[in-house]
Amino acid sequence: MWWVGFETVTWTGESEPTWYETFEGEAKRGFCPTCGSRVAAIDSDIPEIGINVTALDDTSGTDLVPIHASFRDNTVHWLPPVPEAEHSAAG
Repeated sequence: MWWVGFETVTWTGESEPTWYETFEGEAKRGFCPTCGSRVAAIDSDIPEIGINVTALDDTSGTDLVPIHASFRDNTVHWLPPVPEAEHSAAG
């Protein structure tokens, strides 16, 4: 899954995601109220709101470049590696 962090987000279209607290007081996940797709995440230890890149209207921006890669040891063989990205402490 490919996420991008933003300090603030303006929701367009139908409405803001439906939020569910996944870890009480620590994390929330936002889902599309129409189709149920996971589109956003808020974690208490991360200052930005995480948006699933595939939920964006335009993904052609040159600023959408991976800088962290999590769980590299579990990557599927057909997914090309991102050698320039930092290895995340998450995996």
